[in-house]
Amino acid sequence: MKLPPLIVVGDPYEKKHLDYPENLCLITWTGFSNNPNGTVRPCCLYGENIKNESGEEMYVQQNTLKEIFGSKYMKDLREEFRQNKKPDLCKTCWVDEENNRKSKRLTYNNEVYESLKEVDINWREEPGIPFEYQMIISNSCNLKCRSCTPSHSSQWMLEHNKYHDNPGYDLPHGQAGDEEGILWKDRHTWYPKLKRLEVVGGEPMYIKQWHQMFDELIQLGYAKDIVLDMSTNANIILKDKIIYWAENFKRVGIGLSIDGTGKSYDYMRKLGDWNTVLKNMKVYHELATHYKEQDIELHKTLESTGCKLNVQVSFTLSWLNALELPKMHKLVEEEYPNFKIWNNLVHFPDWMSLRYAPQDMKDYISSVWDKRDWKEYESDIQGMRDFMAQPTVDEETFKYFYSKNMYLDNHRKENFLDVVPEYTKFLERYISDKYKEEPYGPTNSIPMVLIDE
Repeated sequence: MKLPPLIVVGDPYEKKHLDYPENLCLITWTGFSNNPNGTVRPCCLYGENIKNESGEEMYVQQNTLKEIFGSKYMKDLREEFRQNKKPDLCKTCWVDEENNRKSKRLTYNNEVYESLKEVDINWREEPGIPFEYQMIISNSCNLKCRSCTPSHSSQWMLEHNKYHDNPGYDLPHGQAGDEEGILWKDRHTWYPKLKRLEVVGGEPMYIKQWHQMFDELIQLGYAKDIVLDMSTNANIILKDKIIYWAENFKRVGIGLSIDGTGKSYDYMRKLGDWNTVLKNMKVYHELATHYKEQDIELHKTLESTGCKLNVQVSFTLSWLNALELPKMHKLVEEEYPNFKIWNNLVHFPDWMSLRYAPQDMKDYISSVWDKRDWKEYESDIQGMRDFMAQPTVDEETFKYFYSKNMYLDNHRKENFLDVVPEYTKFLERYISDKYKEEPYGPTNSIPMVLIDE
């Protein structure tokens, strides 16, 4: 996929086009992503945290954003891109692109100028401070999803602390969102430069500190120049607030993170409720439809006020919910035509990835997908097929991966094969006799190892 020319805007009436390295990732020039404990990564998919020259991780509680963004670590990374290298720690994007999927790198490089055209970006030079952030201020959440971890969900943490002794997850759920705003001590220095804010969690609709921050940006007059994006599990909807944000920010994008339908959804999104999600999806669709109509009829007004709202469904695909993908596309196509779907692949934890499913299971998943006309999503689905077709690990390794899910089933009093009975014939060979006698397995027979990347 070829990138468009990079545009640097100096004089507002003059646009300059620059040549660029094929493997360039602009995220390293424009923003960063933080973790709930305050450590920072160049983006949410990058393989490690940013470090100082002593090899110690940097924290937003201790370092200013200027110090982090201008660190030797970030300068060295940007230099790798200038030399058209492919940093090993960016492997998630390289894997996506090898399978003809639109990676986060390509998505960002292609779309950043649509929303941030007025921002100067020169990849040949070192930037000052970032103007876009993917931020987490708390892991407070109302759900404990299968593909999540205690570090990103307070409900997950409560469960983990109940059943396991792991001091690595002793993060207080409100530590990043306390009254002092521990992650935002220097926020007034970068508020004037902020152009895009991507809010993740935890559950943003659930975290009041986010709402306080949005109010502050609106009251100070910065919001009108800021693109606000957030991801929600759709179990909570704050209609009046969403309208208020859409009317005051330059643009608001909301991703509805939904990983299945019916009982599959309830299994994947523990503590979530499918009927509640359906009800809230209707409200979101009404809002998306309203703003789409306004965008057509009152284009000039919208250009001047920034009153715009985009809503999409984000489906995170693993071998656990692969059979749900056609159902979700059918639902959106028939009931919510003004939604687009972002098909996201699980890379971590490894044991959920489609790449690690047995070959006969992969063949079955592919046969189910074959029954649907994917229309405009066909190329994206093919990319996921290519990803899934990559060589699997040996069967003993898959048995180990599968055991983790069985362990979690035990504590949650669930049975994966009750949700997806179609998989029984593929997974029987991985289940020992003792598991056939005890469907969830003995509580302490398998160590729980959650891979938190």
